[in-house]
Amino acid sequence: MCQLRSAYALAGSVCNAPSILGEAVNRGGQKLIPKYVDQDKQLEVPALLTSGSTPVGRPHENDSDRLAVLSLSTLLAPDCLRNDLSNIAESVTEPPVKHEVEQLLPEGLILAESKTENLFREFYGASTFVEKRDIPKKFGFQSKREGSIVDGYPDFFRDMGSWLIVVEVKSGELGLKSNHAAAISDIRSYMTTNAVPHSDIIGIAVSGQTLDSLRTTYLFRKAGTEVIEELENLQSLISLDALTKQYEAIAHGDPLSDSELQRFLVRLNERFHKDSRVRDTERSLFFSALMIALDDAQFRSVYASQIIPEDARLVEARYLNDQIVAAVKRQLAKKVNSESKQIDWEDRFAFVKTIDIPLSEYKSIIDEIDERVHQPSKRAMKRDLLGRAYKIFLSRAGKMDNKNIILTPDHIKKLMVDLARLEREDVVLDTCMGSGGFLMDAMEQLVERAHGDEKRIDHIHEHQLIGMELDPVLFALACSNMFLHGDGRSNLLYRDSLVTRGRTLTVSNSDEKLRNYIKSLAPTKCIINPPYENDNPINFTMSAIEYLEDGGRLVIIMPNNTLSKNANEKATRAILERAKLDFVIDMPQQLFFEQGRGVKTSIFGFTKTSNGHEHDALVTFIDMEDDGHEVRSGSGRRDTGRWNNIAELVERAIRDGLEDAESRSWRSPIFSKDGALDPRGARRNPWPTTESHDLQAAVANWQEARTQREAALDRMVQVLTQAGIGGFDG
Repeated sequence: MCQLRSAYALAGSVCNAPSILGEAVNRGGQKLIPKYVDQDKQLEVPALLTSGSTPVGRPHENDSDRLAVLSLSTLLAPDCLRNDLSNIAESVTEPPVKHEVEQLLPEGLILAESKTENLFREFYGASTFVEKRDIPKKFGFQSKREGSIVDGYPDFFRDMGSWLIVVEVKSGELGLKSNHAAAISDIRSYMTTNAVPHSDIIGIAVSGQTLDSLRTTYLFRKAGTEVIEELENLQSLISLDALTKQYEAIAHGDPLSDSELQRFLVRLNERFHKDSRVRDTERSLFFSALMIALDDAQFRSVYASQIIPEDARLVEARYLNDQIVAAVKRQLAKKVNSESKQIDWEDRFAFVKTIDIPLSEYKSIIDEIDERVHQPSKRAMKRDLLGRAYKIFLSRAGKMDNKNIILTPDHIKKLMVDLARLEREDVVLDTCMGSGGFLMDAMEQLVERAHGDEKRIDHIHEHQLIGMELDPVLFALACSNMFLHGDGRSNLLYRDSLVTRGRTLTVSNSDEKLRNYIKSLAPTKCIINPPYENDNPINFTMSAIEYLEDGGRLVIIMPNNTLSKNANEKATRAILERAKLDFVIDMPQQLFFEQGRGVKTSIFGFTKTSNGHEHDALVTFIDMEDDGHEVRSGSGRRDTGRWNNIAELVERAIRDGLEDAESRSWRSPIFSKDGALDPRGARRNPWPTTESHDLQAAVANWQEARTQREAALDRMVQVLTQAGIGGFDG
């Protein structure tokens, strides 16, 4: 209840100057005071402002009337009218009147929603979206008031051609008409009440007062339906390009789903295999060369016109091959890190010049790759395209060209990046990057946190991704991957990354330059899957900790006995003097089934700290023997539909330090009271053993036994060769 004695006189006394405000107050006072103000009584002003009808009609039917109500009310009772005044003020759309309102209202009232609108404008640019009453009436948006048939307008709108974007903004403050739920309710109304039922619509509800605190909900309505679904994977403002990819994926499916890509690449592999046209170990690199060439404008303009050489001694596609190699060299030679070993891209792809595919078929293959993979990859949600292709080509070849290379399955790769808990300023390091999968996923997360800021995204590409790889094929694939999906190649190095060897933390003089260079880049997160043979896992762990900043986090997947092997005890204790062991997640025995490996692995999480691992500190252990995947005949390990829930439980258990049956997690120290170290936990797994499929377990055990036998034979041959005893064929 608010006292309104002498309201008109008071309002008029502060508005003598001729202005929109003065005229509105004068007219509003004449209209409202005689009808609603009793000089001897109190009046509930919220009822005045929200009344549905009056003897003179609605008191705030247009902007001037709204301003009149606001001018009187805010002068007399701003505190008790906050929600009602804010709701009226938010409906003002005419710029000159809106400016007067912003000058009139108490600080923090309407400015709250204006702040949110400005954040949205600054993110996308002032001219990117059409605003409110400038939205064409042909789209038929109607007022949010229940039962209304008059025109209404979302705060922002954009016509994307085949689909539409509507946006509703609220301040995020407490109140039924200003909180985030109100934004969602209003945007749902605009998505269903309009004149375009046959258009797909993305709705965005936004609330909050700073960019970092914005709440954002994305909704999707398929044309011809009234069903609205929430896009749960989006929780912040993203660029229009990223939103377009999200729309394409939900409206039409991911243009490069795993199943579609696999089917295409299997057929392509058969064409490469025919008549031994492309060696199995070079197929993934050849595929990457074609993808890169298709990104080169000069190549695209000439490849279709290439002719057969007159010299019959040359392969039919020699001129086309030359164009492919030249295009790759032009694109990949643009960024070469000074600390990397020199790599001659023309030499690396020289094998392409010997590819002997009939020219007409060759051009047809390139056209098909462009249509089926290259162009869709620009809109695809998943990034590590060439890593996926690499696994498919090698699996079809029936062997790995390097048995020490174990590629991380996609779902585990994403889990590990999520466990690193990337923040906006993080610098991510992978010291054995393979085809660049971890860095690709990390780049995607960091770019998403940049909220479309192009300078920030450039900084991510140039300064926040560091990768090293010694295998020349995988390094070429990583560079190709980065080139095709954002170009974060500035700090990719072709070289050995180990700076600590022999299971010690000692850095030799020859490795100090590399160590100092990487440390100068200040890596804060390291995510790796190192080679598993010999002492590599423990050495890669030690080098990663050496590189990281204090407080930095290492997430590494390696054999589960790496820290507990007797031979590694001294090294493990040295690591625990420099870092805290946060968690250990045991992986399924058959995780690498598709690569013919049965090695038992765990994901280890460390935090680098000057205090090291305190003896009474608890470690979170998780038994993830069941990852929701099963081996299916002819298609490898596939998700049975349970993985997302399993991953969510695992991440929550680690984040909150939980011990529960659902996530199969438990907490235990790794030091006993007398100082004895047991990296597998002083307390063992308390949960019942999970059921396993006998065939899968048997195959996994056989694969691991075969791997161990091959490694033993390799070591024996190496020792005998060094001793001068040859002639042994393992």
